[in-house]
Amino acid sequence: MTDLSIIIVSYNTREPLRRTLESIRREGDDLRIQTIVVDNASRDDSAAMIRDAFPEVILVEPGRNTWFTGGNNLGFAQAQGEYTLILNPDTVIQPGTLQTLLAYLRKHPEVGAVTCQMRGLDHSLQRTCSQVPQFVDLLLGYTFLGAALPFWRARRRTQMWYEGWDRASTRAVEVIPDSCMMSPTSLLVRLKLFDETLRLYFTEDDICRRILDAGYAVHFVAEAVILHEEHASTRLVQRLASQVYFDDLILFTRKWHGALAALALRGLIAPTRVLMDAAQWMRGERKSIG
Repeated sequence: MTDLSIIIVSYNTREPLRRTLESIRREGDDLRIQTIVVDNASRDDSAAMIRDAFPEVILVEPGRNTWFTGGNNLGFAQAQGEYTLILNPDTVIQPGTLQTLLAYLRKHPEVGAVTCQMRGLDHSLQRTCSQVPQFVDLLLGYTFLGAALPFWRARRRTQMWYEGWDRASTRAVEVIPDSCMMSPTSLLVRLKLFDETLRLYFTEDDICRRILDAGYAVHFVAEAVILHEEHASTRLVQRLASQVYFDDLILFTRKWHGALAALALRGLIAPTRVLMDAAQWMRGERKSIG
């Protein structure tokens, strides 16, 4: 049986993706790995690069942008591994990381998902993992209420983001990044992997909450490391991603906190964005006057 299926959704990330696939190939001597790449209608010849340089990779080409959730679900339909790793196309797996994560899951059947240390390409530590966001966190984080109540916002952020934890120790958390998330395939089958109502954002919060609700733990494993060039895909579509971000925020809020909460959040976000635009304009005016 295949040890691990790795699913990567790519959109115009040919060169970062090449580095990712090379790092996976280096780990293949010790593991039976199935690598699946879903190419979301890239225009940078990513698919041709995969066919030419990585013939062992299963390439899925839906012919359109299926976003993060839809793409991963398409890839998951091909998965044959005992475990599945959801991985970003802007990562470089460090030696031994896949073995470490697999061994951890096999040793701890009560754990439904694990991630590892993430470091930038310069090896600087990236702060990952959080608590599941409560409605108050969404209000303080995405509306003017956060600016009006800075002490409360700072206190909640300290709790939510585990500030004070240096990410050098293995521990249970609530939400891990789905840019590198390994789980038993059987559990993901039960959960039906990603909710495609959400396209690109809040996907990790959603799936980790469902894993926790199913009675499993979520862990950060400090002994394993990947390098991660953040936002390589979304940087290419920044203006579109901004609207998708807020759409997904409202959909996530409705799913977990109810229609009234989503309506209230939407109503508060609109004036918040107006205030942010006004503040940005005023800063620009002051610079031009000065």
